[in-house]
Amino acid sequence: MEAQVSMKPSSFTNFLESGALLRSGPESWLLLEGPFTAKDQVALGEVALFHPDFFTGTENSYWIPQLFYRLTDRDLEVLCSGLDTSMLQPLAWREAELQSFTTSFKTILERIHQGALKKAVPIVFEASTGNIDPTRIVAMIKELLKAPPNLYVFGSWQNGCGILGATPEVLLKQEGRTLKTLAIAGTCPKEDAADRSSLLEDPKELHEHDLVAQDIFQSLARYGGAKTEGPEILELATLLHLKTDIECQLSENKDFSFFGACRTLHPTPALGVSPRDYGYEWMSSLPEQKERRGFGAPWGISWSAEEALCLVAIRNIQWNPAGSRIGSGCGIVAQSDLHQEWRELFQKRRSVKKLLGLET
Repeated sequence: MEAQVSMKPSSFTNFLESGALLRSGPESWLLLEGPFTAKDQVALGEVALFHPDFFTGTENSYWIPQLFYRLTDRDLEVLCSGLDTSMLQPLAWREAELQSFTTSFKTILERIHQGALKKAVPIVFEASTGNIDPTRIVAMIKELLKAPPNLYVFGSWQNGCGILGATPEVLLKQEGRTLKTLAIAGTCPKEDAADRSSLLEDPKELHEHDLVAQDIFQSLARYGGAKTEGPEILELATLLHLKTDIECQLSENKDFSFFGACRTLHPTPALGVSPRDYGYEWMSSLPEQKERRGFGAPWGISWSAEEALCLVAIRNIQWNPAGSRIGSGCGIVAQSDLHQEWRELFQKRRSVKKLLGLET
């Protein structure tokens, strides 16, 4: 499918009913216009959206659009300007439940103290009954056009269900024979930084980060020569993270499937468990985990035989006809403190609201 470089207002209207978008680079957006056709497999080079649930199955993981566009910031701004978003009312949110998180926290610590598990990442949500319609989608896209360049803006929706946000986490990126990813784990809210050790000197945060970085490196190295660079501090609007870049050169004799590799990498210990072979399906029995749907799941687009990008779907809002949710997760290790983690969870959700224009 050949990319089109201009989008008519009528196509933008269709896109707001059923579509997907990705900021793939500076001033560069990929837009997919639906309705999407669900498939169990995707051909090499086929334009496709990949968005399974966190507890991934194999059916209907790929979504094939009707049309594919490459647009600039300005192109998207002009399209959004055609819809008045000034009369939208704020969404009312029901706070996340500390009791649910406490149950998950204690269960994970018990498993860690038994010796085999080293880390796991529970999720909590706050919810709203407010409707996410095309006007609200446009309002959030307008805000996301201003997102800092170290965030990947992404989103997809169809039949009244969707997801939209901006994540710093790349699960996997393909540029020809080069695969790129990164490890992001270890967090400090900016407003707490003056009262805490630097992330680069914090044993708990460094331990959590190393578990993630080593796992991703070992998983990626099966495809060719891999190398790492880091850790360093990644600065976002309200949060600081530890980040390590990881790169791999594909071996010439390796059969390679981009989305197959994404399935292999998911979930990294940044959103799953460490060690990986401990398994993560047991987490679905913890409060709120089974209902996480696409939160923390792979979310990606392939647009040529050697160009594809798959993200870790965090820092977003999810919705369906019953309402919307914003989730946040934190890595629990042996040294974790319940109240510090609870505060981190709040700050992460708050950063999402600010990013989407849902909180001033």
